[in-house]
Amino acid sequence: MALDRLPRGAQGRAVMSHLPASGSFQPDASHAWPMSDAAQPVVRILRHTDLTADDRAQWAALSALAGAANIFVQDWFMDAALSHAPDGADVLLAVVAPIDGPWLGVMPLIAAPRFGRWPVRIWRNWSATNQFLGTPLVIAQSADLFWKSLFAFLDQRAGGEIMLHVAGLDADDPVSIALFDRCERERRAFHTIHCHERPAYRAGKEGEGRGDAKMRSRLRSLSKRLEQDHGPVTIDILAPDAPCTAWIDAFLDLEASGWKGRGGSALASDGATQALFCEVIERGHANGSARLATLSVGGRAIAMSSWFEAAIWGHGFKMAFDEDYRAYAPGQLLMRDIRDRIGVRPGMSFDSCVPRGAGHCHRLWGSNRKIVDGAVAIGSPWQHVQFDALMKARAAYAAIKARFPDRPAT
Repeated sequence: MALDRLPRGAQGRAVMSHLPASGSFQPDASHAWPMSDAAQPVVRILRHTDLTADDRAQWAALSALAGAANIFVQDWFMDAALSHAPDGADVLLAVVAPIDGPWLGVMPLIAAPRFGRWPVRIWRNWSATNQFLGTPLVIAQSADLFWKSLFAFLDQRAGGEIMLHVAGLDADDPVSIALFDRCERERRAFHTIHCHERPAYRAGKEGEGRGDAKMRSRLRSLSKRLEQDHGPVTIDILAPDAPCTAWIDAFLDLEASGWKGRGGSALASDGATQALFCEVIERGHANGSARLATLSVGGRAIAMSSWFEAAIWGHGFKMAFDEDYRAYAPGQLLMRDIRDRIGVRPGMSFDSCVPRGAGHCHRLWGSNRKIVDGAVAIGSPWQHVQFDALMKARAAYAAIKARFPDRPAT
């Protein structure tokens, strides 16, 4: 489904659902809540720290079946994210599965007392820093049943929450399409909060080519000049059986030496963020999904990059470069090599995971991936009315800000 097929209500008109609400819920297995048909799945609300060995086995099996399009929600990545995030203990895992059956889908949720500037209680899907895609881990063939079950559960068990905020969805993923379609069939209000595009490569897309020819010509010239000025240029991918600790340490040092280090936004500037980076690189390298690249000149590393690959999608992760060599665009030189490696992988698409306006990255990839944030009405009919009022208030405030952009906030 393209964005123009978002359910009615996405552009401002609320569409009501009429399921009743009851009390709020707490995270434990006793809140496994069956649908009216006993053959339907149940929704369980679990904490990460309370998962049993069987739960973890189910999570891993689900990741193997459904994790190809979003590596950030696979069990090994999400487990590390929840372990290191300051708010990880507050996250609840909403699991949809038949009684004593395999997991069909799981979505991390966290309660929030505000939605931006608005003091309303909501649920939102949770992602840690540096998890760049929020599409939940759901078997595509079961996606409609997942959303149907989750919405019915939230309607029945919501306390004061009036909405589910779903952020960072791939608009063209089957799981997201099932969300849009389910809202439309239930006449449940869905509002698009934000939408943007990220540079990407899409396997098999006609005309994808090799990106911008002028950009590639410029990079060839820069590579030649770099070699003439400083010596042989090499690009190495860390071997799967080689230890990755030295690569991790070198990357952290390289990133901290630049503007991120000076501004306090480098990985090494925050203990939890650094720990998450180290763990997911180590786990990804061990399970074969991480790729760790280094561009060197004269034996000196001047750009390093990491990305992850699953069966059908690769995702950019972290890159750093030596600012002493900025004039040669070493980061872009390394990105060009990554683009070429992805381009010869049959069936492999790639999400750069960087904003479209970030440098000239988009000129290498030639396509894009639409990312959408949305708000879904949940709860009782009265809570749907409150949701509609909130969306109208947001729209009115945005219109005032657009008309009077320099007016001080009050």
